[in-house]
Amino acid sequence: RFLVYNPLWGLSHVNFMGKISDVLVEAGHEVVMLAPIVDATTPNVGSDKVQKVIKIPPSPASIVFTETIHDSASSNFWRSKSTLGTLQQTSKFLNAWVDQCNATIHHLGLFESLRKEKFDAAITEPMDMCGYGVFRHLGIENVAATLSIAAYEGSFDFTGLPSFPSYVPGSMMSYGEKMSFFQRVANTLSLGIGKYFFPYMSLSTERVLQAKFGSDFPSVMDLTSDTSLWFFNTEPLIEFPRPIIHKIIDIGGISVSTGNKKLNKTWSDIMDLRSQTVLLSFGTVAKSFLMPDNYKQTIRDVFKKFPDVTFIWKYEKPEHKMSEGISNLVETTWVPQNDMLYDARLSLFITHCGQGSTTEATTAGVPLIVIPILGDQKRNAAVIERIETGIVLEKEALENPQILENALREALENDRYREKAREVGEMIRNRPFSPRETFVRNMEFLARYGPLRMLDHYGKELNFIQYYLIDVFAFLSFVVLATLVVTFKLLKFALSCCFSMRKDKK
Repeated sequence: RFLVYNPLWGLSHVNFMGKISDVLVEAGHEVVMLAPIVDATTPNVGSDKVQKVIKIPPSPASIVFTETIHDSASSNFWRSKSTLGTLQQTSKFLNAWVDQCNATIHHLGLFESLRKEKFDAAITEPMDMCGYGVFRHLGIENVAATLSIAAYEGSFDFTGLPSFPSYVPGSMMSYGEKMSFFQRVANTLSLGIGKYFFPYMSLSTERVLQAKFGSDFPSVMDLTSDTSLWFFNTEPLIEFPRPIIHKIIDIGGISVSTGNKKLNKTWSDIMDLRSQTVLLSFGTVAKSFLMPDNYKQTIRDVFKKFPDVTFIWKYEKPEHKMSEGISNLVETTWVPQNDMLYDARLSLFITHCGQGSTTEATTAGVPLIVIPILGDQKRNAAVIERIETGIVLEKEALENPQILENALREALENDRYREKAREVGEMIRNRPFSPRETFVRNMEFLARYGPLRMLDHYGKELNFIQYYLIDVFAFLSFVVLATLVVTFKLLKFALSCCFSMRKDKK
């Protein structure tokens, strides 16, 4: 029996947690989902198979977040010019997370009800750290963590695995593994920001937990470091390679359906309108309707220049009438994205390059134009550039219609993108072990034999100087230097003796 902590705050995150919950249910296990409502606009818990869902009503700060801050923060993602700007916008979620954590742990009868379930293991996504406090108070030691986004540097730190800034891009970097000197400098600095940003954000949650459970309650960092297994939503076939440890397990693609479900007649008829069809979607956080008006106008103007191509734009506000006057533009608030990606009539996918959409598209073998907006999306775009399945544009390129037009023509007319995308997709779909099987077997193993402390390497306990052998190199350098000095002194003494003997003979 598994407990899944799934705060409702971002649809892609919620859907990912819901999907892995469904995978456990499909494998024959009982799953209870604890779902505090951080963002009331989140429509569901991402699962239709979980046997029991406990929703915690939104706290006052969560209500304020939903009504006033959410769209403002999302709109600012479109305007942020740097990684720091993105982090500043992300921090606006903090008050809602912390207040909702407080509401959750004080929810009447919650812990009494959960204790009766007698869980074998639990899993959470450590964006909101409250789940760790819930698990510890329930006495659950077999704890797993997962990330729906690309793994950020802090998550590796919790396992004692170092970063490799010389050739592994940080989670918010826009370039690949082949970095110039100054890119390596920037990458190293970004790793520092990533290492301390999320621990900093967890301090408020830690104070809430200790206020409820006592000042001796473990720190959030200690609880996170005790995580038995980490499941990363990354696909090794396309991810930047890096050294790894046994407790980190890749399950990229677990939320992707590879079945060929046919489109209904409405969507099928749309796909038949023209010889080529392009899907445009910017995900659920930085929504299309929140982008600057000049970006919207660029998209409209460019689409008009391709009358033989049908464009499907997922746009959340029909009253804005984005498709008005453009006969080849279909505007919709929802699209069966995964099913459409597996339809051979889809020519191209224009996406924000979120982890979920990127994995879906690469698995389906669809060429891309990627326009990263926030967070890990720039790094995901660098992955697409590395595997040569698409074209990368900065979001500022939407200020220039010519740039978008050139990218569209290149992606639609150059067959190498489609050929490469098909090759990569086929490899992913035929990998030796499915992410579902990997996830289920490891969760079952954790539930039976956890908390698996034998997977913790001693490097976690070493300080910086010990870990990187700075003291050893210092000692060896001293020994070498001392040896050279002594040798020099002995040689000097021997030579002086020789000269003295010669003088005596004379």
